[in-house]
Amino acid sequence: MAPPRKPLGAARISGAAAKNPQRYRNRAELVVNEPLGKPPAWLTKEQAAAWREFEKRLPWLNGSHRCVVGIAARLQAQVQTASLGVPGMQLLRQVLGQLGATPASAGKLNWPSENVADDDILGP
Repeated sequence: MAPPRKPLGAARISGAAAKNPQRYRNRAELVVNEPLGKPPAWLTKEQAAAWREFEKRLPWLNGSHRCVVGIAARLQAQVQTASLGVPGMQLLRQVLGQLGATPASAGKLNWPSENVADDDILGP
């Protein structure tokens, strides 16, 4: 089986697009102009609060992230009530990594860092 194709944004960041431009010539980046929006009705009050916290702390999230943010919000609410075990915490860490919300994953984002203060991402 062939390895999965690297997204264009990831190829640009890693330098692969510059090294082999012919591989990425006919690819286009996905542009989503839809904001993340309000928390879904199926989230509890605590989960909706976690959703809004993610929306505030991770300004690059958009409408295409809604499903993953829903998962993260449910897990984060369980962390706050101390009802999430170690496997759930590992899953939350994975989900946060997919959203660019960990130190390791934040460096991979193509986000204009000069416009975002540390307090906007990390909190007070």
